[in-house]
Amino acid sequence: MQTNHFDAVISEFDLGKENGLDFIAKIKKHIQYSPVTILTGEQAQGVVKEAIKAGVDYFFLRNEESELEIIRLNTFIRQTVKQKQNQEALHYADTNFRTIVEATDDSIYMVDRHFRYLFINSPHQKRLGIFGEEYESKSYKDLHTDDETKRFVHSLNQVITHSNYFSEEYEKDGRYYNRKFIPVRYQTSQQTLAVTVVSIDITDRVKLEDEVARGASLVTATFESTSDGIFVVDRGGKIINYNQKFLDMWFIPETVIEERDEEVLLAYIEDQLEDRETFIEKLNYLKTHPEKEAFDVLEFRDGRIFERNTLPQRIGGTIIGRVWSFRDVTEQRKTLSSLQITQANYRSVVESTGDSIFMVDREGCYLFMNSYHRNKLGDIADKYLEKRMRVMLPPGEEQRFDQALERVFSTKRQLQDEFHWISKDYIRRFTPVKDDDSDEVRAVTIVLTDISDMKAAEQEVKNNEERLKILFDYAPEAYLLTDIKGTFIESNRAATELTGYTPDDLRGRNIFTMGLIGSMHITKTAVLFAKNALGRPTGPDEVNISKKDGKSLFAEVMTYPIRIRNQSLVMTIARDITERKISEEALKQREEQYRLLVNNAGEGVFVIRDTRIIFANPKSSDIFGYSSIDLQNFGIMDIIHPDDQEEFSGLLERARHGEQIHAGVSLRAFTMAGELRWLEVGMAEIVWQNQSSILLLCMDVTKQKIAQDALVQSNRKLNLLSSITRHDVLNQITILLAYLDLLTKKNKDPDLEPFIAKQVEATQSIRSQIVFTKEYQDVGVKEPQWQNLGAAIAAAKEVGRIQYVKWADNLNSIEVYADPLLEKVFSNLISNSLMHGEHVSEITFFTEEIPSGLILIYEDNGIGIIEKNKKKIFHHGFGKNTGFGLFLSREILSITGLSISETGKEGKGVRFEITIPRNLYRLI
Repeated sequence: MQTNHFDAVISEFDLGKENGLDFIAKIKKHIQYSPVTILTGEQAQGVVKEAIKAGVDYFFLRNEESELEIIRLNTFIRQTVKQKQNQEALHYADTNFRTIVEATDDSIYMVDRHFRYLFINSPHQKRLGIFGEEYESKSYKDLHTDDETKRFVHSLNQVITHSNYFSEEYEKDGRYYNRKFIPVRYQTSQQTLAVTVVSIDITDRVKLEDEVARGASLVTATFESTSDGIFVVDRGGKIINYNQKFLDMWFIPETVIEERDEEVLLAYIEDQLEDRETFIEKLNYLKTHPEKEAFDVLEFRDGRIFERNTLPQRIGGTIIGRVWSFRDVTEQRKTLSSLQITQANYRSVVESTGDSIFMVDREGCYLFMNSYHRNKLGDIADKYLEKRMRVMLPPGEEQRFDQALERVFSTKRQLQDEFHWISKDYIRRFTPVKDDDSDEVRAVTIVLTDISDMKAAEQEVKNNEERLKILFDYAPEAYLLTDIKGTFIESNRAATELTGYTPDDLRGRNIFTMGLIGSMHITKTAVLFAKNALGRPTGPDEVNISKKDGKSLFAEVMTYPIRIRNQSLVMTIARDITERKISEEALKQREEQYRLLVNNAGEGVFVIRDTRIIFANPKSSDIFGYSSIDLQNFGIMDIIHPDDQEEFSGLLERARHGEQIHAGVSLRAFTMAGELRWLEVGMAEIVWQNQSSILLLCMDVTKQKIAQDALVQSNRKLNLLSSITRHDVLNQITILLAYLDLLTKKNKDPDLEPFIAKQVEATQSIRSQIVFTKEYQDVGVKEPQWQNLGAAIAAAKEVGRIQYVKWADNLNSIEVYADPLLEKVFSNLISNSLMHGEHVSEITFFTEEIPSGLILIYEDNGIGIIEKNKKKIFHHGFGKNTGFGLFLSREILSITGLSISETGKEGKGVRFEITIPRNLYRLI
């Protein structure tokens, strides 16, 4: 039991050599954390009393050895052990709490609802001058003054009444404290039983805050005294400080600076600059190189010029942000760097400026000087600071300096004057440094700005103004300068050409009252000027202008607020866009015409991007049974027959590569009801909503297809019947010719021979015509198809085995939509050349393009055809042989709309021209 932990010990009274009371007494004596002890038995009451006196925790009187008694004992043991464990846990928690509370340096104590102390830790006992348990039964007022008690009671009542945490600060004996009141509640109730108070000594923090406040006042005075516009950002792009001069220089409204976001501020600033791209490029460079310094010149759209200087802000060796300073050098051309001071970055900002900056007390002794001023003083600068010597001044300036200093101390306002020092002329600014609490002037900051180059700068400004005047007058666009109310001040030559008014005509007149702006756009123009008054440029906007001669035109205008010699003006740039407006109106009319055409077209019109339908006209809804909106949620493949999807994808790919797919390709598709539709489709690549798309035209030819299929079936049946009939007729003709031959041989009467010969000739003619029907019956039976011209000519050449038949190379990349018997057309032409051309040794196929399509030309070098027979050769029965070849060729070509004619010259060979409409051929 000394090496292991047990929750309970249960013992009988009678243990043989010793009784259970002695055994439990030993446990209580030798075990530090003794378990629960339970004595069981059937002894009399005397034994029970003795056991309780001996320190036994519980006595369990057992009545009998039964199962119920065992259950009672088991339940009793579990309850008592659990209670013991809870007591130990509470003791452990209380011990830990007291250890933590006593280890802290803060004062911690607890009072009840009647302000009586329940607990005080050692640090607070030390503050009160009490020890040990002296605080027990004492009230708060017993250890504190009446005023302290009154304030404490008031604060405590707030916590007890509202059951909420409360904090306050107070002062005692020259030290400052922060006191927190924490309510102590029942676990099952929100009622506050007591309040724990934690009191922390914050004297050092308060003193530090006072010192920071005094330093901030010094920083602010110096910061606002500089003539530069300054703002400071941290590494995350948050603006942490700026001066009023910066806001004034950039016309920045409060709504922009309140964002405290560098990106928002710079986006507002960059719109005022001439070269915003270079400005943005340098900003991006500095963001990626935070350690770099930079200096450059910024030119504004309103003519101002700023010098910009920026350098990283460091604390120790760490870069914490960036300081930006801007100087307006439009009239002065001088170099002034920014001054931006906070307690952390005061020295880095002041040292970055190009001004002499120093601070003096009421006696005129140096308190501080920046490096620039140190360099001017030379080696004696440190002596002046160490010994608090008076400001070093040229002879005769001491009295004027003292008078200016005294005036600043007395008036508490900034003062400015000019003076000459070390062969330089300066503007000298005296700025008071005030105490935040008393508003008394503690010191004065002096900033010296070199103005020696003022006259040279002024002359340069005049020269620049002259150059700008030349640029202004000869600018290609109309420039009109007005005040903020719209009164004209100046205009250039382009403005005269635009309006018809000379500068003298406009000068002094108001844009709103002289009739220059169309009546419908007066209000619009007033809004533009109102935005300019707020410092915002506008445009481009469209305005109707009435010229001096009464003609009206449309102009595109942009306006910019500018300042010239502290006067707010508006520069308006305008250009004539009348022709563009006319073109836009014509375009709108064409778009409306196209919209009406598409919506009322007899074909389904789709616009497809990738394979998605992005537009469908009303006719598409009629064909497929879907609404136009529903179709725009489909992919085109959703409605194309699965067996035709591969062919359709190939057509789409060809269209995407610039080929125009003309109507004539038949495909199958399904309606919303699942019905099959036959479509003739055409495709072309277009630009839709600024993106490449495919225009798909669909014509429902289902009825024509059904009729065509029925016609083909009928033709096939007729062909079958014709074939059977022709076979039987030819058999009978053969028999007839055989009998006529026998009759000729056995005939002895010369008078009958002419009659018999006529019968043979007629029979041969019948036989020839029956044979022709065999060839003609296949014309139009099979569905037309796309056929390669080169391949068809090659096949016709092989039939005749004619080696000198040639054709142009491009024919191998041309397909024609024609009857499958197209090859027979070419073989008939070749056969005719060989049969009738007499000395043909060269046959050529080639093409020529015409506006309506393509001409396939067939030429040979034979004797040609006489003029009077050029049309007859295509008639049925004309010719020296059967007379069916060219007739049949014409019929084959006409099935799909192709035509043939002979245009050669007699004696120079034949020239057959086959005309192919544009939608019946394609390039592959």
